[in-house]
Amino acid sequence: MPNSIESREIVNSVINSVARLDRDALRRLDPERLSAQFNARLELEDYFHALWEHLKDCGERPAVRTEYQPLAAVLDLLAGLSENAMLADGVMQQDLFRQPQQ
Repeated sequence: MPNSIESREIVNSVINSVARLDRDALRRLDPERLSAQFNARLELEDYFHALWEHLKDCGERPAVRTEYQPLAAVLDLLAGLSENAMLADGVMQQDLFRQPQQ
């Protein structure tokens, strides 16, 4: 079983591997679908953050207990996916400003 540093490296590797594919796919979406993706990702991220906070409120210590490392990994992945959607939206906004007026 990997230790916590190895687990974090695995999670970061997955995030980095998925990020490029995800960003490319997001750039192909129209503004409405990109907005829907962003909202869905934030909603899912909020749900898992609420689980994390619930554990803390119950006296658990999810940041240091190994059984909660998978939840921390999911939170990291979701944060990366939300960031990709924000970056894609920023690129789309820049492209809109660069397009010549017709």
